[in-house]
Amino acid sequence: MMNRPNPSNDRKPMQRFLLILLLLGLGLSRPVHAQYDSPAPSPVTAELFSELDSISPGESFQVALVLTHSGHWHTYYLNPGQAGFPPSVEWSLPEGFTADELQFPTPTLGEFAGAPFYGYGGKTWFISTITAPEDLAVGEKVEIKAEASWLACDEQCIPGDAELDLSLKTSTESTPNIGQAKGFKTANESLPQQAVNWSISAFANGSDIVLDLKTGNGAVDDLGDVHFFSSDSIEDSSKPQVISKTDDGFRLTFPRNPETDPAPSSVDGILKASNGWSNGSPSKGLALSISIQDAPTGSATAEPATNGPALGLPAILGLMFVGGLILNLMPCVFPVIGLKIMGFVQQAGHSRKKIVAHGLIFSLGVLVSFWILAGILLAGGIANWGGQLENPWVVYILLLVMLIFGFSMFGLFEIGTSATGVGSKLTSNDGLGGTFFSGVLATVVATPCSAPFLGTALGAAVALPPPLFMLAFTFMALGLSTPYLVLSFFPALVEKLPRPGPWMESFKQGMSFLLFGTAGFLLWVYSLQVFDQLNGQKGIYVMLGLTLIATAFWVYGRWNLPHRSSKARWIAKVTTLALLSIGFIAAKPSAVPANSELAGPTVTWEKWSKKKQDALIAEGTPVFVDFTARWCLTCQTNKAAAYTEKTAKLFEKFGIVALKADKTTTNPEIDAEIRRLGMTAIPVNVLYPNGSEDPVFTNTVLTAGYLQKFLEEHLAPAK
Repeated sequence: MMNRPNPSNDRKPMQRFLLILLLLGLGLSRPVHAQYDSPAPSPVTAELFSELDSISPGESFQVALVLTHSGHWHTYYLNPGQAGFPPSVEWSLPEGFTADELQFPTPTLGEFAGAPFYGYGGKTWFISTITAPEDLAVGEKVEIKAEASWLACDEQCIPGDAELDLSLKTSTESTPNIGQAKGFKTANESLPQQAVNWSISAFANGSDIVLDLKTGNGAVDDLGDVHFFSSDSIEDSSKPQVISKTDDGFRLTFPRNPETDPAPSSVDGILKASNGWSNGSPSKGLALSISIQDAPTGSATAEPATNGPALGLPAILGLMFVGGLILNLMPCVFPVIGLKIMGFVQQAGHSRKKIVAHGLIFSLGVLVSFWILAGILLAGGIANWGGQLENPWVVYILLLVMLIFGFSMFGLFEIGTSATGVGSKLTSNDGLGGTFFSGVLATVVATPCSAPFLGTALGAAVALPPPLFMLAFTFMALGLSTPYLVLSFFPALVEKLPRPGPWMESFKQGMSFLLFGTAGFLLWVYSLQVFDQLNGQKGIYVMLGLTLIATAFWVYGRWNLPHRSSKARWIAKVTTLALLSIGFIAAKPSAVPANSELAGPTVTWEKWSKKKQDALIAEGTPVFVDFTARWCLTCQTNKAAAYTEKTAKLFEKFGIVALKADKTTTNPEIDAEIRRLGMTAIPVNVLYPNGSEDPVFTNTVLTAGYLQKFLEEHLAPAK
C-alpha cells in the first residue's frame, strides 16, 4: 500500500513542476550522485519501528517511519507549500495484512529558496496503523517490508529512498516494544488532535477563508502564533494568515489559493497554535475537516487578511506628492528653482507661451526620470506588491536606509554635496531639448540630496501593485515639478520666494527625526522577526551592529573632509568600511528564520520556581538552573556562546530539565534563592545532578566546550 502525494497539489501543475524542477536542479547540478558512490552521509536517514515486539491475530498496531534530518535539512508535509513532495511508503506485507495511510504530524512553517514551505526537520515520526489477519498463525515470524521515498532540501534538494524491514514474532498475546515506547508516545502527541475544547466553523469571505474559533472549557487563553496547513492546497501559502480576537474566541483569516477551481467546499488539514489548544495537552495541532458555509451576518466587521497597504490609495498618493514638494526645500535644490525659472525666461525672450512650454517640458523630464526610477525598482523586485516586510532582509535594508539617510539629514555627513553646482549648470542649456534634460538632471540633483524622502515614500508605496506603484511615483514627480510649473505660468512669483538661509539647514535637520522615527518602527518589526535567533541573543548583535554602523558614518563625516590630509581621509575610509562590514554582518538576519523550528535541537527552558526545582530533584531528575536577566550582558553572551546544538544534545542525553530564573524584572523568590546559594550577583548557573540537593556551580563565563565538559564530568556514569 502506498501513501501518495495529495492529488490536490496538481492544482498548480505547471508552477509546481517548474519549482520542483528548479529545486532538483539546484541539487542535481552538483555531484549529488556521489551520495550513492561514496561514503558521504545522506542528509536524511530512515528507520522503521514497531510499537510491538510480538503481535496477535486480528490486532492493529502502529508502525513508524522515522526520518532523521541532518543540520537544517527538511522534508515536506502533504501540502508542501510552494513546491516539493511529501514522504511516501510502499508496503510489502504478508498475506492478509493491511496498512492505513501515513499519518503526518503537525508541520512547521519555514522558508527555502525565497518561498515558504510546510515541512519537518530534526527527528520526525510518520505513523501508519497495520492490522494483522484474524487467522494469523502464532509461534512464527512475519516480515514487514517498506520502500520509503522523500525529497530533502537545504541549500540543494536531494531525493532519497530506503528499503526497510521489520521482523515480528506472533503469539496469542502481544508484547510491547519497550525501547520505542517513549518515541511512539511523543509521536502520537505530535499528531493533530480532535477539537475537544473548541467549536470551529469555516466560511468564505470574498477571496478569503475565515475560521471562527469559539472557546470551551479547558481551552487556552492565548494561542500564540496560529497557522492553518491544508492537506489539499486551498490556501495561498505565499500570503500571511491573520489571527484576531473576538468576543467568544478567535478568528483566523487566510487568502484562498486563486487557482482552486471550483472554490473549495471544505477545510481539511491541520490548525496549529504555538501555545497549544488545551490546558494540560502537549498537542499543538488540531485536525480539521469541516464544510465551508456562507459568510454569517456581520462578518464584514472581522479583521480580514490583507496584502495591501495600511493606508488608502488617496493618502499614499497625497504623501508621495508632499514628499516631492519637500524635495524642493532641501538646501541643494531650493536655490536652483529661481535660477531655473529665470533661465526659462531668458531662453523664451519673455514670451509667456514659450516660458510655459519650457515649464511643461521640464516637468516631463522629471516625470520620465521618476518613471525610469520606478521601473528599475520594479525590475529589481523591490516593489513586488505585498509581503515584503515579512522578509527580514527587506526590513533590515530599509532600516539601514532610513538610519543612514537620517544621519545625512542631521548633518553627520553629506550626500550629494555637488548637487548645487550641477543645478547651476542646468541654466546653461538651450532649447526645449536642453530643458527636458534639465528636468532629468533636476531629479538626479534632488534624489541624492534628500533620498530619505524617497525611502519613506517607498515604504508607503511598496505594497501597491505595479500600475499603482508607477502612479505613486508619478505623484511624487508632480510634487517635485509643481513649483517649476507654477513659476513658469507666473514668473513674477520668483521675487516672492523666501531667500535661502540658515532656516533651510534647520528644516533639513528637523526632517531627519521623521526618518529616525521610521527606523525605530522598522527596528521593532525586525526585532519580532530575528531577535529570537541564536538562542534569543540575536537582539544584542543587532544593537551592537547598528551602533558600529552609526560609528562608521560618524568617522566618515568627521574625517573624510576636503581639508583633511590625504592620509587622514584614507584612514577614515578604511575605518568606515571595516566598521560597516562588522556592523552589517552582526545585525543581519541569521541563516535560519527564528520561527522555522528547523534549526536543529536547542535547549528547552522552563520557567523556574523553587517548588518545581525541589519536585524535580525529589524525582531524581538532573536540574540545571540559569539565573539570568536580559539586562545582564554576560548572561546573554553565555547563552549565545554555550548553548549550541551539541550542548542541547547533552541536555537531552542526560535528561536534564533546564530551568530559567529570569530576574529581568524584580522577583523576590529568585533573589532569595540567589542569597541561599551564597551568591550576590548574576549570572549564576547551577547543576543539581541526579536528585542531589547539593548544587554544583559553573564558571561565571561559559563556553560551549566548557559547559559540555562540565555536564559530562558531573552526569556521565562512573566507569
